Amino acid sequence: MIDRYKRDVLLRLKTVRGHLDAVIAMVEREEYCPEVMKQVGAVQASLEKANRVLLANHLETCVSDAIRQGSGQDKIAELLEALPYSSALTDFRYHAEPLAPPTGPAAPTARAKRGPR
Repeated sequence: MIDRYKRDVLLRLKTVRGHLDAVIAMVEREEYCPEVMKQVGAVQASLEKANRVLLANHLETCVSDAIRQGSGQDKIAELLEALPYSSALTDFRYHAEPLAPPTGPAAPTARAKRGPR
């Protein structure tokens, strides 16, 4: 695992562990359900971020190496098997940010963006 990703995912998971303990305490104190639900959502979001870090690491290491060695299809198949377990990686309705428009000499001109007349 790439060191920066390992540090990042471990920090996120340890933070989630502490956050989850706090949510459990909220339930034990019978705090207002919508407040607990917000915190559960925050824990889920943190886990989703950790999963994205793991995905980035996997793509940059295992998948890239396998493609260079000619066995990329196997790694891609493994990844596709894992994706259904993480809706945050496959459901972009609420999480995706718009892509920045291309810039520089290869960027389409205003006329090209409008299409033919």
